[in-house]
Amino acid sequence: MAITFTDREMQRAWRENFSASHNHNRVRTNAHRLLLFYAVECGLKAVLMKRKEVSRTDLCPEILKYGHDINELLEGLYPGNNSLQIWKLPEQLFIQDIQDNSYVKIKQERQLTPDNINQIWRYGGKFILKKDENKRSGRTEITDEDIEKKLLKIVELIQKELQRP
Repeated sequence: MAITFTDREMQRAWRENFSASHNHNRVRTNAHRLLLFYAVECGLKAVLMKRKEVSRTDLCPEILKYGHDINELLEGLYPGNNSLQIWKLPEQLFIQDIQDNSYVKIKQERQLTPDNINQIWRYGGKFILKKDENKRSGRTEITDEDIEKKLLKIVELIQKELQRP
C-alpha cells in the first residue's frame, strides 16, 4: 500500500532533493545523481497533481501507475507531444556485465529501463553502453553524465510548469 502525500509535501520534496543534488565542489557522484533523479520524479508528480487539481497522491492514480518511470510520467503529462524526445531518457540502458568464474563461467548482461536508473545510482553502478539499433555494433556509448544532462533538461521543464498559476 502506498503512503499518501500532499501536493505541498511533493513540491517540497522536489525542491529539497533538487537543492541537495547540487554539489558546490563540482565533483559529481552517484549520490548527487540519485537525489536529482528523485527530484525529477517528485517534480513531475507535483506537476501531475497540479494539472489534475488534486491535493493528495491517493487522489491521483497515475502516480502509482507510473512509479519511478520518468518517461511514463512525461508521456502522461504531454500525450502526443512529438518533442518529448529531447526530455525522454533512453529506453534501453546497460551497465557493466557480470563475469562469474567461481563454479561455472557465466557472463550476465545487465540491461535495464529508465525506471531502474535510481537502483543503478543507489547501488553504485555506472552506465556504460546503450543499445542502438541504427549502429552495426548494436551499441553506442552513454554515461552517467549523459543521463544527468537529460534529467537537468527535465528540471527546467518542471520549474516552468510549477511557476505557472
